[in-house]
Amino acid sequence: MTEASAEATAARETVLAWCGRNRHFLVAAVLLAASAAGWSALVEVVGIATWKAPVPWPDGVSVDDEFRMTSLPDRLGPFEWVRGDGELERDVDGKPVRDGRPDGDVILRDDLMESLHIGTVMDKANRPKRRSNWFLVRRYRDGRRPRSGGSTYKYWSAEAYYYTGGVDPVPHVPEICLYAGGARAIRPTEVPVHIPSLPAPWNQPFKLRRVLYEVARQGITTQMAQYYVFSLNGRPTNSRYTVRWELTSPFVRHAYFAKIQFSPIAPVHDPELTDEAAREFARHYLPAVLKVMAMPKDVDALSTDG
Repeated sequence: MTEASAEATAARETVLAWCGRNRHFLVAAVLLAASAAGWSALVEVVGIATWKAPVPWPDGVSVDDEFRMTSLPDRLGPFEWVRGDGELERDVDGKPVRDGRPDGDVILRDDLMESLHIGTVMDKANRPKRRSNWFLVRRYRDGRRPRSGGSTYKYWSAEAYYYTGGVDPVPHVPEICLYAGGARAIRPTEVPVHIPSLPAPWNQPFKLRRVLYEVARQGITTQMAQYYVFSLNGRPTNSRYTVRWELTSPFVRHAYFAKIQFSPIAPVHDPELTDEAAREFARHYLPAVLKVMAMPKDVDALSTDG
C-alpha cells in the first residue's frame, strides 16, 4: 500500500467512525431535509402561504408622512368637513379651544400610533410603494342643520384604520378599547344596512356593529355610540374573529383589513333614531372610503399574478 492509499484509507475510516458516533444526528438531518423539501413542494403545489403579502392601495390614494390617509373628500353628500378652529373643541368651561388647526383634522398621539402599530419602520419603507398601514380620523358637520343649537346627529367622526402585509390579532375594536378607557355599560349589537349603490359585494345587505356605552364626566353619565365594520380583502364583516381566521389561513396569500368606524359626536338618547342617522351617514361615507381600498377582484388579481 502506498503512502497516499494509506492516508485515504485512514480518512475513510475516520469519516465512518464519526458517522457511527453521530448516526442519530445524521438521521435527524436527513429527515429534516426531506421534510423541508416536502414542505416546499406542498407550498408550491397546493398554494399554501407561509406569510401574507401586502395589498397596495388603489392608484390616486394619498397617505402623508404621518401615515394619515388624505384622500377622503371634504364633502360627503350633505356632510361637510369641519374647517372651524374651536367649533368642536371646548375647555371645561365650554369656551372654544383654538390650536391653529381645523377641528375636523385629528392628529393621533405618538403613543396611540404605537399601540395601533401604524407608522412602524416597515410602514416607512412601504409607504412609497403604497403598501403601508395608515389611519384616517376626520370630523364632519351635517350642513342641513344649524350650527347653533343642540342636535344629536349634527357632527360625526369618520375613522378608518388600514393594515396589510402582516398578521395582526385585531385587538382594536370599541368593545375592548372603550372598556380600557373607563367606559361602562358597553352593549354591542348589530344594525342591518343595505346600500345598493356600493361596489360588490358591499351592495348586498350587511351588518354594522353598534356599540352603546356610558361615560361619566364631572358627575354626569352620558350614553354614546360607535359603529364599525371591517373590509376584509374587500368584503364586509363585523366580526374580528372572522378577520383573525382569514389572516392566519395558510391558503390566503395576499391580505389586508381595514376597520371602518364612525360615530355621532353627541349623546345618544334614542338608539333606534341614532341607528337611522348612522345608516344615512354610512350611505355617504362608505362610498368614499371604499374607493381607497382594494375590492375582492383586485386582491384575486394579485394572487393570480403571484
